[in-house]
Amino acid sequence: MSPIRPGAGAAAILRRAVADDAPRLAALACWVWLDSYATHGVESRFLPYLATSFTPAAFERLIADPQQALWLAEGESGALQGFAQIRQGVPAPAAEPLLLELERLYVAPPCTGHGVGARLLAAARGNWPGQALWLSVWVGNERAQRFYRREGGRVVGETDFMLDGQPIRNLVIALP
Repeated sequence: MSPIRPGAGAAAILRRAVADDAPRLAALACWVWLDSYATHGVESRFLPYLATSFTPAAFERLIADPQQALWLAEGESGALQGFAQIRQGVPAPAAEPLLLELERLYVAPPCTGHGVGARLLAAARGNWPGQALWLSVWVGNERAQRFYRREGGRVVGETDFMLDGQPIRNLVIALP
């Protein structure tokens, strides 16, 4: 496996996801989610969420949904580097009337800091040009918060992500 080079994000190929991508998307989603949230190791309470949210079948449904745009970035070797998922018609849990949600922007840990996330975000937003969007980000994910601030994001509220019946505090961010 070749290492990610500085500037590798610029060389990534961006394209819409297709059903055949679902197994790789599921694997990448588990990897990134655990890298972000399993700060003290893998806890049993994570398993039901991972087992239902990040399956090939779940990604096949997302890819087929016309209310969603799922874009992916592949390196020169074809390795999946990241993906962005935007859903239309989901109201933000904030006072602002935002209906376009960036549900996930996941970049493989070795690929962060190389422009992959910014390029994915731009490609996915291209499906609904000119529309502001919203997202929620875990309060403990400072790297993601810095990224969204660089992209022009601002905090407009808070929401809870429920994991195993426990609320996890998230910030609601609006992107112009």
